[in-house]
Amino acid sequence: MSVESATFAVFAVGALAIGRFAHRPLLGRFGGGTLQHLVRLPGNLLHELAHAVVMLLTGYTISGFTVSLFDASGRGHVVPGPAWTRLARPWITNLLSPIAPAIVGLAALAALHLYSGMPALPTSLAGVLPVLAAVPWATWQLWVALALGFSVAAEMAPSDIDLGVWWRPALGAALLVAAGSFAAEQLRPGTLATLAATTSATLGGLGLPETLRAWSGRSLSLTVASGLAVGPVAWAASRVRAG
Repeated sequence: MSVESATFAVFAVGALAIGRFAHRPLLGRFGGGTLQHLVRLPGNLLHELAHAVVMLLTGYTISGFTVSLFDASGRGHVVPGPAWTRLARPWITNLLSPIAPAIVGLAALAALHLYSGMPALPTSLAGVLPVLAAVPWATWQLWVALALGFSVAAEMAPSDIDLGVWWRPALGAALLVAAGSFAAEQLRPGTLATLAATTSATLGGLGLPETLRAWSGRSLSLTVASGLAVGPVAWAASRVRAG
């Protein structure tokens, strides 16, 4: 794995982890009523739309769609309907649909970061003040991006239901890949090394690792910034509810 690919993975996992373990608890401070559902609406809508699009692309119709604001369970959900093609296979849908919100969410955060005009996170203590000075504090685009980014980050990680659907086809796919790789190495030793080198060279020639690293860095930057911006508001909302 190249340095760029490893950095992309660290940034992406970091953004997902912060969204799951920091933004979701902050979201809970808005209470369990309409206010919380309005805050989470952009991210929840994007989450459910990602599920729905992948279900459609993998061969199934949609028989039910709702977001948390209108869901009696307070979660939001998508219900697949009958297959629209004979090629549809439930295990493919169950493999791809649960992780779609994470991929779409990271891309949305990167786009919002670009839209906001924010600089990237500082990489050293000495860089904190220059980064803060470069933030376009007076622009409305910044605050819209921070508000939307908080909602998206809080909702992009797979839910417990998503993971419950996903792990079986994911395990099956991993076993198939492992078995195929083992068989290929037995038939022709060095196949995997050659394939890895060819793939790395091809992706590197396209500039994909560098692009993914840059975009995942933007996703992580907006995840952190949106949490810092909305955190005090969430704390104030919890104090108002308590008092």
